[in-house]
This record gives sequence, structure tokens and C-alpha cells, in this order.
Amino acid sequence: MVDRTPEQLMALGLNRYEAATYLALLEHRGFTPAQAAVRAGVPRQRIYDILASLCARGLAIERHSDGQRRYFAVDPAVALPALMEARRRQFEQEQAALAAGMQSLLATLTPIFAAGHDQIDPLDYVDVLLDRRLVVERALALAGSAEREICVCFKLPLLGDQAANFAEVTKPLQRNVRYRAIYERAALANPELYGWVQQFVTWGQQARVVENLPLKVNLYDRRVALLSLQDPVTGALSFTALCVTHPNFGAFLQGAFEQLWEDAEPFTPN
Repeated sequence: MVDRTPEQLMALGLNRYEAATYLALLEHRGFTPAQAAVRAGVPRQRIYDILASLCARGLAIERHSDGQRRYFAVDPAVALPALMEARRRQFEQEQAALAAGMQSLLATLTPIFAAGHDQIDPLDYVDVLLDRRLVVERALALAGSAEREICVCFKLPLLGDQAANFAEVTKPLQRNVRYRAIYERAALANPELYGWVQQFVTWGQQARVVENLPLKVNLYDRRVALLSLQDPVTGALSFTALCVTHPNFGAFLQGAFEQLWEDAEPFTPN
């Protein structure tokens, strides 16, 4: 079984050498410094400082006999409560110093924080999502938090798998969120996607079809938009997306969606 006595003494504020020396003194009635160093396993050059510290803490007594200094342990029943009380006072002083330091830091840092947050970053409402997984996760989160309406302009490529796409549609519908989607005709040539849309309509999604869509957009409650933009050179869709939280921008996109919706054909399952 491991003897934890040294660690327990160290918890009361002694260092390892002090704990070892005090334990050595307890075992014998009076040690010279050299004897205490050997018994405790402490370097000879350190023993004098350690014994002086133990005496100062009330754990040992120094006596002179026959021209030699000898050191005696103080009864633990007396020494340890006194050591614990000293440790308590030290802790209270440290806590008081920490509290004073914190107040000083608050006085210094609070005005800096307030000044920095008075400044409005013009792009605070725009998030750039550079990873396909992040786009899927954001779409799921926004669909899960939508309260009234989701409007989608969908064109390839598919970003999420079936589970993600189904969750993105079913969760809002289960909360009676209105869900309208306009699909680009070329996207519905994908048999897998076509089957998904058939299922979506069965669940309550309203779906229409157009020949071409200028953007791939998800619009949530007319205030948050998730957009995938085409490469202006190649025309290819990117997996990079913008998430824009801005009511005025959302209202503009809603108007564009309503015009596309009016011009689109109803989706008719085979």
C-alpha cells in the first residue's frame, strides 16, 4: 500500500524535502543536521535551510548539546493544527489578493470591451461556409429553427445524403412550417432526387418546376438565406456557401422567389 503521508503533509504547505525531514525527526529523539539529511534522503547542502524552515513553522525545535545542534520534532497533535491554521490564513490572503486583482482587471478591461463592441462590423451578418459538411450542418440547423416558412430554389449538386435531406424537410413539416420548393428541371432528371421530391410532396412540401434557376437558395422565415453561387468563369456550382442573416436582404429574395413561384409549373409525380 502506498504511503500518502508525505503528500498529505505537502497539502498543508510543506515541500517534499520538508515533509521527508519532519517524518524523519518523528522517528528519533533528536537528530544532528547530518543525521537528519541521511535519514530523510535530503541533500546535505539543503538540510540547514529545511530544518530552519521547520522550526519557523513550529514543526521542529532546535537545541544545543555538547557543542552540537540537534533537532526534535514537535508533537503532531500540536504542530499540524497550527500548520493548518497558517495555511488557512495564507489561503485567505491569496484569495483577497486575487479578488483585488480581478477588480483591477475589470476596471481596465471592461472599457476596452465596451469600446470594441460599440463598433459594428458590416459583415457580422455574413458567414462564409467553405466546407460541404458545414453547409449541410447549417442547413439542418436553420431548418430545425424555422418558425413559419422555408422557401427553396434547388439546383444540383446534392450536398447532403438522403438522411440529411429527409431530415431537412420532415422536421419543419412536422412543426407545421410551410415548405415551398422550386426545382430546376435538370435536377429532377436525377432519379434519386426525383424519388425524394415525390416523397417530400407526400409529406406536405409544395413543389414546382422551372427550366432554369439563377441561384441555389434556401430562405428561412424571410430573414436568413443560405446561398450557393456559381463560378463566374466556369459556371459550375461551388460547395462554398454564404449564410446571410439580414431582414432586408431576405425580403428582397422573398420577392424574387414569389415571382419564380408564379411562373413555375406544379410538380406532377409520375
